[in-house]
Amino acid sequence: MFNKKGNYYGMLLSVLLVVTLLGLFTSEPETTGFVVLENEQVADSFDLSQMGQGSCADGSLYQECSTIIKSKYCDNGKLVDYCELCGCREGTCFDGKCVK
Repeated sequence: MFNKKGNYYGMLLSVLLVVTLLGLFTSEPETTGFVVLENEQVADSFDLSQMGQGSCADGSLYQECSTIIKSKYCDNGKLVDYCELCGCREGTCFDGKCVK
């Protein structure tokens, strides 16, 4: 009447489908700590870094202090220590770096 082998594989596929769907809908999305900003007014035809309007990995603009890492400064795409301008979260500024 029923093919036992066919029922086994059908049930196995059904169980795998349910487990996969449960895993997809119950897992929390991972966060990387980086924020991606999109600007719809910016055309793809020119490079913002040549105009001094680029940003570092944390989202801070060129020649501005980082909003995420207190003592860091965005220097043409690289985050560098510059506590004289940006300050320290903890401790005091000494030779460009924060010291506890």
